[in-house]
Order: sequence, then C-alpha cells, then structure tokens
Amino acid sequence: MNFFNYQYLNRKHLQGLNEYKYNAIDTSPLSTYIMQPFWNWGVEFFPRWFAPNLMTFLGFLLLVTNFIMFSYYDFYFTESLVLPRWIWLVAAICQFCSHQLDGMDGKQARRTKSSSALGELFDHGVDSWACFLFPVCIFSVISQDEYGFSPMAMHVLLWTIYISFIDSHWEKYNTKVLYLPWSYDISMLVMTITYLIAYFFTPTVFRFDIPLMNIPFTKFVEYAWSIFALSTSIPISIKHIRASYRNGTGYNRTFYEAIRPLISPIVLFISSTWWGLASPHMIMHKQSRIFFSAVGATFSNIACRLVIAQMTTTRSDGFNNLLYIFVPIQLMSVYGALTERMEFILLFLYNIFVILAHLHYGICVVRQICDHLNIYAFNITDRSKQPPPTEAHIKH
Repeated sequence: MNFFNYQYLNRKHLQGLNEYKYNAIDTSPLSTYIMQPFWNWGVEFFPRWFAPNLMTFLGFLLLVTNFIMFSYYDFYFTESLVLPRWIWLVAAICQFCSHQLDGMDGKQARRTKSSSALGELFDHGVDSWACFLFPVCIFSVISQDEYGFSPMAMHVLLWTIYISFIDSHWEKYNTKVLYLPWSYDISMLVMTITYLIAYFFTPTVFRFDIPLMNIPFTKFVEYAWSIFALSTSIPISIKHIRASYRNGTGYNRTFYEAIRPLISPIVLFISSTWWGLASPHMIMHKQSRIFFSAVGATFSNIACRLVIAQMTTTRSDGFNNLLYIFVPIQLMSVYGALTERMEFILLFLYNIFVILAHLHYGICVVRQICDHLNIYAFNITDRSKQPPPTEAHIKH
C-alpha cells in the first residue's frame, strides 16, 4: 500500500483539521419541510454500526452504475427512443437512493456520534464528482436532434452545476459558513421524476413545442436550468461575502486571495469551452462522453482541493497541476498540431490519467486523515479502542 501513502496534506492542513467545526446553513424550504424530516425518519432503519462514509460511498456507486449503464447503451447520446424501458426504472431507483443516502449520511454520523472532518470531506468530495455523473446521465433521456441538447448545450449545462458547487465552497472559503444551495434537492427530485416519466410514457413525451413560445421543450429547459442554477448561487454568495467583509465575520482576505480559488475553475471553463468550439476535428461533438468525463474529473480534483482548503483554513491552490497537461492538449488541437486520431487518443489517455490521478489523490488524502484522526473510513469504531495486535498478527 506504499503507493497510497503519498502525503498530499502538509502540517498546516492537519493542524486545521484538529480545529475544524462544521458550520453550514440550509434555508431551502424543500429541505427544511420535506427532505430533512424524511431523512430523520429513514436513517432509523440503518443499524448503528453502519458507517456514514459507507452510506456516502454506496450512494456514489449508484451514480457510477447509472453512468456505466448509459455509457454502454447510449454512448453517443443518440439512442433515447430505442433504449429498453427497464433502464429508466433502474436509473430512477439508483438516482433516488443515491440522493437519500447522501442526505442521511450526516444524520447517521450525528446519530452514532461519529462526526468528523473526514465525513464532510468524503461527502463533498464525492459530490464534486457527482456534479458530472448526475447530469450526464439525464442527458440520455433526450437524443441529439431538434428536440434534444447539442453537445455544447450539454457542456454549458454541466458548467452551471459546476459553478453552483464551486461557488458554495468559495463562499465558505471567505465567510466561514457553508450556505447550501436551494437547487440541489430540487434538481435531485426532478431527475428522479424525469426517469420515471421516461419509464411510464417513454422519452417521446418530452418531444414537443412550448405553446405560444414555439420553441422545443428542451430549449426551454436549457435556459431555465441555467438561469435557476446560477441565479440561486452566485448573487447570493456575493451578497454573503460582502456582508462578511462589512461585519468582520469572515476572513477579510485581500481581493486576490479571496478570488484565488476561482483561478483554476475559470481556466478550465474557458479552455475546455474554447476547445469544444474551435477543435478542427469537432472533438466534443464526436466524443462527447469522454470529453465531459475528462473535464468532470479535472473539476472534481480542483473542487476537492478547495474543500480541503476551506475546511483547514489554509491557502487554496492557485493553478491546479492537472491543467498543465490538459491545457497544452487543447492548444495543440486548436492550432492544428494534431491529427483527428491523435487528438482523440490524447483526450482518451488524459481521461484515463485524470481519473486515476484523482482516485490516487482521494485515497491518499482519506488514508492520511484517518491516520491523523485515528479513525477508520468505513468503520465507526475508534482505532484507539481496538485491541493491540497479537504476536501472531504481527508475524502475518
């Protein structure tokens, strides 16, 4: 296991973990009056030995299951009208269960008195990758035609979710408080309902024009999705950050230090969008799923590092190291230095590399935090309460 013993966290990170206190505010009416009571009821069905991080991880695996299923049956987002009907039902079940597990893991942590900094990192770290998995699966409901989303529209819609996620953690990085976005629970339930509608009525039910507006329903969703996601995140975050500076309740960082966490997401957004628009071989249109996967994994790594920075009250990264690989590939493509085959190969290889690199980062960080806090990732039992190893165990 030496390969997973790399020390990504330094001494200041670990010191920050010792002083960390979870501070979040959720004002969503849907969460307050419906989801929270439901989770309080549902968590009672889980045994007390069931680790909260295990709930989080199982929820993530359900999303991976959906992604693999749709990648196999609808790799190019063109087969929605001919997919077996059972797929929509399986997708709805996985989506719904994942959402509930994600909501109950914190309840289980408090119920079993096993809350820790690792739990929040695990939860939000998984969520940062789920920002890609959730929408890229729902895109399979609608094929790429006049009633569907174009690859560029999918890319923009993915980024509205990425922006909402990074915005909330950037806000906490400056204000000390995590304000949970209203859009999360709403979008989770809407996606479950969408899969169920596709199951009972087939995806053709979404292929119609909006009366009076005379535009396809999907075009309306495209604009409504973007406006709702961004309007319920960015303006509110700026308001909270300004208030924290005015009241002295935040960190009151300099302007550069305050916006430093946004450098990598902005570079990733601009460069990936430019690549999608300017690629001479239309790489995003021809290999949409791989393109989205590469961008999504890169974003997740950027987001995880920001989560750690805001949790440990340390300085965030400025320019993510993965961009030193991703951006040059885009530049070579846009300026005609790559053949179509080479462009695809580099995209494919980078996608594999960034997934493995991000997994390595996540595993090493979790192990390092577990060692520091003397806890297990998927077991509630405190390490200090475990009996010492016997001579026979040591020999083995």
